[in-house]
Amino acid sequence: MDNSFKFNPYEALKSILEITSYHTGDEFIEHTAIEIKKLFQADLVYITKAIDFNPTTKVKILYSTNDKIPEIIDLNGIPGKFVFDNKIIKIKEHVKYNFLDLLDEKFESFYGIPITDGKGSCIGHIAIYSKDVRELPNELDDIALIYSRKIEREIRRIELENENQLIRNQLQELTITDTLTSLYNRRYFGKVCSDVFAQVNRDSTKATLAYIDIDNFKSINDRFGHDGGDVVLKYFAEILLEHSRKGLDYVFRLGGEEFCVISIDSTIDDANEHMNRVMNITSEKFSTTRFGEITLSIGIVEFDKKFNSYDEILTLADKKMYEAKKSGKNAIVK
Repeated sequence: MDNSFKFNPYEALKSILEITSYHTGDEFIEHTAIEIKKLFQADLVYITKAIDFNPTTKVKILYSTNDKIPEIIDLNGIPGKFVFDNKIIKIKEHVKYNFLDLLDEKFESFYGIPITDGKGSCIGHIAIYSKDVRELPNELDDIALIYSRKIEREIRRIELENENQLIRNQLQELTITDTLTSLYNRRYFGKVCSDVFAQVNRDSTKATLAYIDIDNFKSINDRFGHDGGDVVLKYFAEILLEHSRKGLDYVFRLGGEEFCVISIDSTIDDANEHMNRVMNITSEKFSTTRFGEITLSIGIVEFDKKFNSYDEILTLADKKMYEAKKSGKNAIVK
């Protein structure tokens, strides 16, 4: 039976203006799909973005009014495939006989609208399914294309925002990361140290600071050149990261051959055991390289309320590290 479709252009334009005024981003896509479903008196609406091109064979669902639709759809065997010829597709009836079932529901008619970019290429589509046989009036095409253009602009805006956020994240990473070793740098060390000191003062955690210096580093540079020295620094940084607890140990290169590890939920004995392990592994791993055995001098201090600031903790750890050097190197002072 052919159901009549009553179309109100005023309601359609009002809907478009309201969505544009009140919603952005993923919320815009969601509300647009819901409004289209209501306006087109449909049983299922989803909005997609192409995953591949020339030809497009798969699409990603940006939003579907039925959450059982998979996130990725293969266009082979469904009417949306023809929309990617960059044209509106109207199928009045028999979708359930000629195409694969979606959700095992018997959709009778399909209306597909291409979403095109500024170059006229189809980058996605709006899929509208109904369980009724129906002939949609041609004046709907203009409204559908307005929705399509609005969606394309919002997709582009979302992508631009995502790219900008990625750039911001990368810039942030650069400001807190040592370029040679990819460890945290001295600038970020101050922030973490301050935050941990505040937590200890609130009795929220225990923490330790280990100040590490690679012994005889000048002789390594003299023998193997600065490039060789850089190799040692990077390899040692890898050892520190590999033998640190994710989310609990913060590893820094403070400059030159000096490193620091701030450990959360750690006592002085925990830190001593940790640093002994690092010393043994470092010695073992470097002994098989051209650089030979590498030793460390380490000073360890536990964060404590008796200190007036985290600077005092760092100064004391640095002092203990030099005590380890004076005692003959390859040692820990706590």
